[in-house]
Amino acid sequence: MAFWVTYDHAGKLLLANLVVSVSVALPLMFGAAAYMTHDAVLITLFAAPLLFLAFCAVMPVMAAGMAHMVKEIIDTHDGSLRTLFEGIRLYWRRAIGLGLIYGIAAIALTSSAWFYASRLRASVPWLGYGLSTLALWCLAFLALNALLVIPTLVQKRAGVRTTLRLTAMLVLDNLLLTVGLALTMLALGAMILLPPLFFFLYAALAIVIVSCAYELLARKYDARAAAQQQATDTEHINTLSAARDTRAARAREEYDEYLDRGFRDFLFPWKE
Repeated sequence: MAFWVTYDHAGKLLLANLVVSVSVALPLMFGAAAYMTHDAVLITLFAAPLLFLAFCAVMPVMAAGMAHMVKEIIDTHDGSLRTLFEGIRLYWRRAIGLGLIYGIAAIALTSSAWFYASRLRASVPWLGYGLSTLALWCLAFLALNALLVIPTLVQKRAGVRTTLRLTAMLVLDNLLLTVGLALTMLALGAMILLPPLFFFLYAALAIVIVSCAYELLARKYDARAAAQQQATDTEHINTLSAARDTRAARAREEYDEYLDRGFRDFLFPWKE
């Protein structure tokens, strides 16, 4: 699904990626420049705030705009760059709230992992290493949640608290899929080392992948809910095929432009 979404809408996704990449890169470059001076005052007053701003405010806001654009592409098989800015307008407050929560939690857990291991190593080493390990596991779970939190926000249009709860439930119920997404993001992370790919493809491809993953999860839960509802309906207890009325079942039985094409369609796109 992610391949065909990207393939069919590469032009607009490249433009959106450029907008997102420039917006994120500007505070990152200024923050990195201040950090490279090794001046404690500049690092405290400029580098740290700019880097925190980039990762906890600009990045989630731009990701929400991109996810809103990808949602329109998946739902309507069409989209425009205008939708990117519409998504930013709709979700910027909640996206910043989520970014701040995740950023502060990541800093706290990272600091805890270092603190307990170093401070309790001499007196109570087993407790120190145990608490540090727990903090690292919590940090890993936080990272997995971060992959799906923006698609959850855009799809459900819920508040910050509800979005956090739904994302955690999704990750716990689909842990293997989420770990696979994390490994995919790590592989894509190598693209950051190649500036042309970073500015023209990385952000768009990452958001497309996680948005498509959320879409398939939504279809799975829609189908499960339809089956459960049908199973409790005494009038149709033996005709579960009525679940075909749901979007998820239609996606399985009808032709899906993003799911049902193969390598032959890539080589011979003019053939039906």
